[in-house]
Amino acid sequence: MKRLQAELTKERGERGRLAGSPGRLRRLARIAIWFLAIYVAIVAVLFLGQDWLAFPECILRKPWLGTPAGATADEFAVQSSDGNSIQAWWLPPRDWKPSDGALIYSHGNGENVSTNGRTLVKWRDELHRGVIGFDYPGYGKSTGTPNEQSCYASAQAVFDWLVREKKVSPRDVIVVGQSMGGAMATELASRQQCRMLVTSGAFVSFPDVAQDQYFWLPARYMVHLRFDNIDKIATMQTPVFIAHGTVDRTVPFAHGERLYAAASKAPKRFFPMAGFGHAPPKSEEFYEAVRQFLKETQPTI
Repeated sequence: MKRLQAELTKERGERGRLAGSPGRLRRLARIAIWFLAIYVAIVAVLFLGQDWLAFPECILRKPWLGTPAGATADEFAVQSSDGNSIQAWWLPPRDWKPSDGALIYSHGNGENVSTNGRTLVKWRDELHRGVIGFDYPGYGKSTGTPNEQSCYASAQAVFDWLVREKKVSPRDVIVVGQSMGGAMATELASRQQCRMLVTSGAFVSFPDVAQDQYFWLPARYMVHLRFDNIDKIATMQTPVFIAHGTVDRTVPFAHGERLYAAASKAPKRFFPMAGFGHAPPKSEEFYEAVRQFLKETQPTI
């Protein structure tokens, strides 16, 4: 009798589990559909809003700070080839002359030229060269809309102004790029016979860094921006100095390593910054390394 009751109880349990399975499957299916819908929505938002993510200064604008205390800058605007008015600062050291050379600084995508005032002054004082900082279209006081080509055009316009108005030889111009500014600096150095290219926190390409940031999405195939630095550096003969923080969470350290490895045709130097993140370099060791590399690559003619 007990065995029979146990078998009946077991049979009723099996029927209950079988009866409940379709309900559980429907609930799981609904949950899966919700997750899929949310995933697709995130993909759509990132795809449609990728320009906002790439150029956040146009949406989340930082205040205009003016020149740093104790410093003076000649503020001017230059027209780029696509018709945009590009705002720039010129900070020469005292008694500067064209043969002293100059430096063009391209800032990151979340800044404007005024928020980099101290960085511009630091470069001027450390290398004793005239320094130009400028804003991309739609940044600071510059007009237009930022995109890959308009940002390249803004850097070229500043370079042309420096050569035309200040009579600096292209071979005496150092181009420096921080983060996304590394793309503008790399593009410029790949087109001009500059003195040196310096990048800090630069990425291999925009699709690569997008994939690193959104590893759970097919981000590489969603972006239309390219900023393909690695292919340009691979063909460059201009001396290349690449710095990268070992704990950079915005652009992983491996990007700096890959850029350095790709620079196979140019004199090059890699400067890993131990324990450093994504901010512009500030250490004396960094600037001393840049000065030393300048000496090592000094043209003999």
